[in-house]
Amino acid sequence: MQAIERVARRSGVAGLSIDAVAKEAGISKSSVVYDCESKAGLLAAFTRHQMAQHRASFDEVLVRHQGQPNARLRALIETFRTAPTDEEIAMAMLISAGMGENAECREIMREVMAEDADAIAAQAGDKPKMLRALLTLHGMAFLEYFGFHRFDDKTRNEILDELMAVAERDPGADGD
Repeated sequence: MQAIERVARRSGVAGLSIDAVAKEAGISKSSVVYDCESKAGLLAAFTRHQMAQHRASFDEVLVRHQGQPNARLRALIETFRTAPTDEEIAMAMLISAGMGENAECREIMREVMAEDADAIAAQAGDKPKMLRALLTLHGMAFLEYFGFHRFDDKTRNEILDELMAVAERDPGADGD
Protein backbone atom coordinates (compact mmCIF):
# COMPACT_ATOMS: atom_id res chain seq x y z
CA MET A 1 0.00 0.00 0.00
CA GLN A 2 2.90 2.35 0.72
CA ALA A 3 4.32 1.74 -2.74
CA ILE A 4 0.94 2.48 -4.34
CA GLU A 5 0.73 5.69 -2.33
CA ARG A 6 4.26 6.81 -3.22
CA VAL A 7 3.75 6.17 -6.94
CA ALA A 8 0.36 7.90 -6.94
CA ARG A 9 1.76 10.92 -5.08
CA ARG A 10 4.72 11.20 -7.42
CA SER A 11 3.01 10.44 -10.73
CA GLY A 12 -0.68 10.88 -10.01
CA VAL A 13 -3.32 8.28 -10.65
CA ALA A 14 -2.54 8.47 -14.38
CA GLY A 15 1.03 7.32 -13.66
CA LEU A 16 -0.06 4.47 -11.41
CA SER A 17 0.71 1.10 -12.95
CA ILE A 18 1.48 -2.42 -11.84
CA ASP A 19 5.02 -2.04 -13.16
CA ALA A 20 5.61 1.26 -11.32
CA VAL A 21 4.27 -0.16 -8.05
CA ALA A 22 6.38 -3.30 -8.39
CA LYS A 23 9.53 -1.24 -8.97
CA GLU A 24 8.67 1.06 -6.05
CA ALA A 25 8.07 -1.89 -3.72
CA GLY A 26 11.14 -3.78 -4.97
CA ILE A 27 9.11 -6.85 -5.85
CA SER A 28 8.25 -8.66 -9.06
CA LYS A 29 5.49 -7.46 -11.31
CA SER A 30 3.85 -10.89 -11.01
CA SER A 31 3.54 -10.40 -7.24
CA VAL A 32 1.58 -7.18 -7.77
CA VAL A 33 -0.55 -8.83 -10.45
CA TYR A 34 -1.24 -11.72 -8.06
CA ASP A 35 -2.39 -9.33 -5.31
CA CYS A 36 -4.19 -6.67 -7.35
CA GLU A 37 -4.68 -8.04 -10.90
CA SER A 38 -4.84 -4.62 -12.61
CA LYS A 39 -4.53 -0.86 -12.20
CA ALA A 40 -8.19 -0.82 -11.19
CA GLY A 41 -7.34 -3.43 -8.57
CA LEU A 42 -4.49 -1.23 -7.30
CA LEU A 43 -6.86 1.72 -6.92
CA ALA A 44 -9.50 -0.39 -5.20
CA ALA A 45 -6.96 -1.95 -2.82
CA PHE A 46 -5.59 1.47 -1.97
CA THR A 47 -9.09 2.86 -1.36
CA ARG A 48 -10.03 -0.12 0.84
CA HIS A 49 -6.78 0.28 2.79
CA GLN A 50 -7.35 3.99 3.38
CA MET A 51 -10.96 3.41 4.43
CA ALA A 52 -9.90 0.62 6.82
CA GLN A 53 -7.36 2.95 8.43
CA HIS A 54 -9.96 5.69 8.70
CA ARG A 55 -12.51 3.27 10.18
CA ALA A 56 -10.03 1.94 12.76
CA SER A 57 -9.26 5.47 13.90
CA PHE A 58 -12.97 6.33 13.99
CA ASP A 59 -13.80 3.19 15.98
CA GLU A 60 -11.46 4.39 18.75
CA VAL A 61 -13.53 7.59 19.01
CA LEU A 62 -16.83 5.71 18.75
CA VAL A 63 -16.00 3.65 21.85
CA ARG A 64 -16.02 6.85 23.94
CA HIS A 65 -19.64 7.52 22.90
CA GLN A 66 -21.06 4.01 23.27
CA GLY A 67 -24.18 3.88 25.40
CA GLN A 68 -25.19 7.44 24.52
CA PRO A 69 -28.02 8.31 22.13
CA ASN A 70 -26.72 9.01 18.63
CA ALA A 71 -23.29 7.59 19.46
CA ARG A 72 -22.13 7.38 15.85
CA LEU A 73 -23.10 10.96 15.04
CA ARG A 74 -21.45 12.20 18.23
CA ALA A 75 -18.26 10.34 17.33
CA LEU A 76 -18.29 11.79 13.82
CA ILE A 77 -18.71 15.29 15.21
CA GLU A 78 -15.77 14.69 17.53
CA THR A 79 -13.55 13.49 14.67
CA PHE A 80 -14.27 16.68 12.74
CA ARG A 81 -12.94 18.86 15.59
CA THR A 82 -9.52 18.77 14.00
CA ALA A 83 -9.01 20.27 10.54
CA PRO A 84 -7.66 17.85 7.95
CA THR A 85 -3.91 17.81 7.62
CA ASP A 86 -2.12 18.32 4.32
CA GLU A 87 -1.45 14.57 4.35
CA GLU A 88 -5.16 13.77 4.77
CA ILE A 89 -6.06 16.22 2.01
CA ALA A 90 -3.52 14.58 -0.32
CA MET A 91 -5.00 11.13 0.44
CA ALA A 92 -8.53 12.42 -0.20
CA MET A 93 -7.43 13.79 -3.55
CA LEU A 94 -5.82 10.46 -4.51
CA ILE A 95 -8.95 8.55 -3.52
CA SER A 96 -11.11 11.04 -5.38
CA ALA A 97 -9.03 10.61 -8.51
CA GLY A 98 -9.37 6.85 -8.12
CA MET A 99 -13.15 7.17 -7.87
CA GLY A 100 -13.16 9.15 -11.09
CA GLU A 101 -11.37 6.32 -12.86
CA ASN A 102 -12.79 3.27 -11.19
CA ALA A 103 -16.37 2.17 -10.47
CA GLU A 104 -15.18 -0.21 -7.74
CA CYS A 105 -13.62 2.71 -5.86
CA ARG A 106 -16.90 4.60 -6.12
CA GLU A 107 -18.74 1.56 -4.78
CA ILE A 108 -16.34 1.29 -1.82
CA MET A 109 -17.02 4.91 -0.93
CA ARG A 110 -20.79 4.46 -1.41
CA GLU A 111 -20.69 1.56 1.04
CA VAL A 112 -18.79 3.61 3.64
CA MET A 113 -21.15 6.56 3.32
CA ALA A 114 -24.25 4.33 3.38
CA GLU A 115 -22.99 2.57 6.50
CA ASP A 116 -22.71 5.90 8.32
CA ALA A 117 -26.07 7.19 7.11
CA ASP A 118 -27.85 3.92 7.93
CA ALA A 119 -26.31 3.71 11.41
CA ILE A 120 -27.09 7.34 12.20
CA ALA A 121 -30.70 6.93 11.02
CA ALA A 122 -31.08 3.74 13.05
CA GLN A 123 -29.81 5.42 16.22
CA ALA A 124 -31.85 8.62 15.84
CA GLY A 125 -35.12 9.63 17.38
CA ASP A 126 -35.55 12.34 14.73
CA LYS A 127 -33.99 10.67 11.68
CA PRO A 128 -34.28 13.62 9.26
CA LYS A 129 -32.67 16.00 11.75
CA MET A 130 -29.76 13.65 12.49
CA LEU A 131 -29.23 13.02 8.76
CA ARG A 132 -29.14 16.80 8.19
CA ALA A 133 -26.40 16.97 10.83
CA LEU A 134 -24.52 14.25 8.94
CA LEU A 135 -24.97 16.19 5.72
CA THR A 136 -23.54 19.28 7.40
CA LEU A 137 -20.50 17.30 8.57
CA HIS A 138 -19.88 15.87 5.12
CA GLY A 139 -20.35 19.30 3.56
CA MET A 140 -17.69 20.70 5.88
CA ALA A 141 -15.38 17.81 5.02
CA PHE A 142 -15.98 18.24 1.29
CA LEU A 143 -15.06 21.93 1.45
CA GLU A 144 -11.89 21.29 3.40
CA TYR A 145 -10.63 18.02 1.90
CA PHE A 146 -10.95 19.40 -1.61
CA GLY A 147 -9.37 22.74 -0.76
CA PHE A 148 -12.43 24.90 -1.40
CA HIS A 149 -12.52 26.44 2.06
CA ARG A 150 -10.63 26.15 5.33
CA PHE A 151 -12.59 26.89 8.51
CA ASP A 152 -10.71 28.59 11.33
CA ASP A 153 -10.80 26.68 14.64
CA LYS A 154 -13.27 29.07 16.27
CA THR A 155 -15.80 28.78 13.43
CA ARG A 156 -15.26 25.02 13.16
CA ASN A 157 -15.94 24.52 16.85
CA GLU A 158 -18.99 26.79 16.85
CA ILE A 159 -20.53 24.78 14.03
CA LEU A 160 -19.63 21.47 15.66
CA ASP A 161 -20.89 22.63 19.07
CA GLU A 162 -24.26 23.40 17.48
CA LEU A 163 -24.35 19.99 15.80
CA MET A 164 -23.37 18.25 19.04
CA ALA A 165 -26.19 20.09 20.84
CA VAL A 166 -28.62 18.79 18.19
CA ALA A 167 -27.32 15.23 18.68
CA GLU A 168 -27.51 15.55 22.46
CA ARG A 169 -31.09 16.87 22.44
CA ASP A 170 -32.30 13.99 20.32
CA PRO A 171 -33.40 11.12 22.61
CA GLY A 172 -32.16 8.46 20.21
CA ALA A 173 -34.12 5.60 18.69
CA ASP A 174 -34.99 4.08 22.05
CA GLY A 175 -35.98 7.42 23.59
CA ASP A 176 -33.13 7.13 26.12
